[in-house]
Amino acid sequence: MINPTLGRADFFKLRKSDQNGFKKFRVVKVPKNTLLFKMTKGAAAAGQYGVTPWWSAVKPFLDDKEGALGRYQQAKANGINMRAMVRFMSCVCLDWNDLDNYVQVRLKDDAHAFWGTYNPMPKFSQPIWKVNSNADGSGATTMANVKLMQLKEKEAGFAVPDMLGGAEAWQLYIPNLTDADIERGGIIPGHDMVALAMAFGA
Repeated sequence: MINPTLGRADFFKLRKSDQNGFKKFRVVKVPKNTLLFKMTKGAAAAGQYGVTPWWSAVKPFLDDKEGALGRYQQAKANGINMRAMVRFMSCVCLDWNDLDNYVQVRLKDDAHAFWGTYNPMPKFSQPIWKVNSNADGSGATTMANVKLMQLKEKEAGFAVPDMLGGAEAWQLYIPNLTDADIERGGIIPGHDMVALAMAFGA
């Protein structure tokens, strides 16, 4: 099992930025063979600290009665793509991640994880004139940052509100996840609603 001793107290050992991603949480068991997905830039490749811990369930799981198909159907009903719908529901600030791709994996073992709802977030994690600013503090750097964030907002695929979230949606945080713990599936561009429909059988 992955994280066999994980308990509620371990949540408060996470970085504050990770804790702040949850509005409420509890520890749950995620069964072996559970399909998980995320929207992310790239392929959610393993890094220095393993595979990202942030995932959502593909099929309805516990309190989440919708899964990935439900998110797709919401996107379609609202005339936006999956990338845009996930950004709003999953409260992903524009300067955090471009959410280019739908990435799906299968869990190869049971896992204990933190399960809870997303904490609403502003569309930018900080004022855009400070985003990704470097040490020189020059006016040119500030303007470049502002233009980049304005472009990200324009390319988001929907009218981005000042605060993301509001509707209840659920997420998993699985610490200590490695490539050995998952079987990777295909990667689908988050804006390709036709390919996503085929993947979901919608």
